[in-house]
Amino acid sequence: MDLKDSKTQKMMIGALALFIVVYFWYSRVYSHYNAEISIKNQEFETITTNLRNVEMKAKSLDALKLEYTDLLKRYEEIETLLPEVKQLPSMLVQLHTASSLTGTRIVKVLPRPVASAEFYNVASFEIEMTGTYHDFGSFIGYVANFPFIANISGMDIKAQKIVISKANTEESNQREVGRKQETMTATFVLSTYFVKEEERLAELSL
Repeated sequence: MDLKDSKTQKMMIGALALFIVVYFWYSRVYSHYNAEISIKNQEFETITTNLRNVEMKAKSLDALKLEYTDLLKRYEEIETLLPEVKQLPSMLVQLHTASSLTGTRIVKVLPRPVASAEFYNVASFEIEMTGTYHDFGSFIGYVANFPFIANISGMDIKAQKIVISKANTEESNQREVGRKQETMTATFVLSTYFVKEEERLAELSL
């Protein structure tokens, strides 16, 4: 290669100029934008990771909401079996209704002090009742179907002494039509349960 040749010199100058242009483009433009691209790429990966985490948390939250709703529904179903304090008079009304429907007769209702348990209270009543054995059995069936939990304990059943005499026969003839002769006396404790106010579950807003 003849360096003194003008064509060779022009080619070398052109190549040098191209090198200088490429160098400046790489060092001033490409490197700058390449650094920005790297930073943006890192930001993109960070944002993508965060979005995936948020998406996973959202799915987890939806699952928790469904589980909470299901548990709350089951809790409310159980809670309906435990009357509130203000519903105790309604229980006594149902007690007298059951007695009337079965032909038994309530002689005494004596409330006991409210007993406290772990998360609920127990309201109990001493009951004395008269009637026939069959009617008393029907009464127990009505109590078992109360719309809340009710328990009968301490049951004591005694047969009434029936003396057949002329006076009793006349009294029997004067008895109301359809009214049966009482043959037994039962005493027992009727208990129901209600959740303590401070133990009631407050619904969350999700």
